[in-house]
Amino acid sequence: MQECELIQVKNLSKTFTVPGGFTQRSYIEAVKDVTFSLQPGETVAIIGESASGKSTVGKIILGLVKPSSGEVIYRGQPIHSLKGNGMRAYRKAVQAVFQDPHSSLNPKMRIEDIIIEPLRNFGYRGDCRRRLSYLLEVVGLSGEFAARFPHQCSGGQKQRVAIARALAAEPEAIVLDEPLSALDMTIQTQIIALLKSLQAEHGISYLLITHDLRAVKAMADRVVVMYKGRVVEKAGKEEFFRCPAHPHSRALLEAIPVIGGLQQCKVII
Repeated sequence: MQECELIQVKNLSKTFTVPGGFTQRSYIEAVKDVTFSLQPGETVAIIGESASGKSTVGKIILGLVKPSSGEVIYRGQPIHSLKGNGMRAYRKAVQAVFQDPHSSLNPKMRIEDIIIEPLRNFGYRGDCRRRLSYLLEVVGLSGEFAARFPHQCSGGQKQRVAIARALAAEPEAIVLDEPLSALDMTIQTQIIALLKSLQAEHGISYLLITHDLRAVKAMADRVVVMYKGRVVEKAGKEEFFRCPAHPHSRALLEAIPVIGGLQQCKVII
């Protein structure tokens, strides 16, 4: 229902200007009139082929990119109108976990400082060391990881650190932008299980931006399909996998390899 929506994306569009020599410019419409919502405690998956605009939508929601038109509304208030403490509260409430955990973690900082930094930035008043230990435990890492640097961790361990850092702010929602693509299949399964467990325990909402239909099937409540910057289908997960309505959606599902008569729900699109 309208009053329960955590985040609303309304008629969102984004055009990028591309230099074209000394006098000419070209324009790329990366996102065109995109509308959807995210409810408390649910997972909405945005899927689409490369350059469909899905990551741009995520960056706009995070406030990293300014839209050309349309708006993102958080608990009834457009985020472009938020300033000072209002914007600070929004950044605390909506966190991110990005595709490559190696590049998203400061290589010069120890894991303890990476996780404690948001605690200090958002004015955490408790014992930061105790909170650090709790967050490491929550994501399945032992206390010894606190003293490590990112290069001393595996890809899966670094992604767990990135999740712990996002959780440190006690967010209401996390934008997961291709959080599994840099990981092997076994680690992907572990991270999916971790994210689902955290959602069940803390009621976090996820915006899952992904090309991995296995993750969509495991995590999503609803699916938003993007094609050439536009939303071409919105559906519940079961409906989407059972009977996709748009030709592009059907093409995505048909691209899933079939082995031994069973579809393997991982596809790069």
